[in-house]
Amino acid sequence: MNTIRSEKRNGYDVHVKVVQVHRGSSTMQDSRLPTAGYVPLVQICRDDEVVVEWHVPKCYRPRSLRKETEDDALAYASKLVEQRPFDGPPSGVPVAA
Repeated sequence: MNTIRSEKRNGYDVHVKVVQVHRGSSTMQDSRLPTAGYVPLVQICRDDEVVVEWHVPKCYRPRSLRKETEDDALAYASKLVEQRPFDGPPSGVPVAA
């Protein structure tokens, strides 16, 4: 299941995609390898332009549940956009209290 969860926060579009990772050193995905868990890929956009996108660092511990991974990534991205670090808010968007 490769769905992307999208939410609008403080004038930004936050997109989170969760991917399953496997243990092992195979360069090709092999469904026979044990599952290590899930990691999020996050993209933040404004006015159809990508402002930032990232994946978790190599030292990240994969989560065992897809929903937990998605919720954690969305919470982190939401905290980031609430601080408005990317050139300020677009016109017409009030500052969060």
